[in-house]
Amino acid sequence: MGVDTPRLLRGYEMRNTIHEERIELLQTIATDILRVEKFEPTGQPTADLRIVHIEHLVQALEAAYDAGLLVGYRVARGGNSDTQSLNEVFFP
Repeated sequence: MGVDTPRLLRGYEMRNTIHEERIELLQTIATDILRVEKFEPTGQPTADLRIVHIEHLVQALEAAYDAGLLVGYRVARGGNSDTQSLNEVFFP
């Protein structure tokens, strides 16, 4: 039995897309709530280290948790039939 290379590549592309979407959502949360513009370290402690107010940290964690719940709900329902965007849900 041979390996279906195009099928494997589609699976990889799907995982890669999901990862990119997850990073994009986390970046949105980090930017909007924590005011962190980039995830890439610069090597400069003054740019890479932040003091974060505990309320903002809680808001960011809640937004990420809620996003996970929403994604789980959509997956369980078999797709993304909800027309409300993640931004509308988490950043009213």
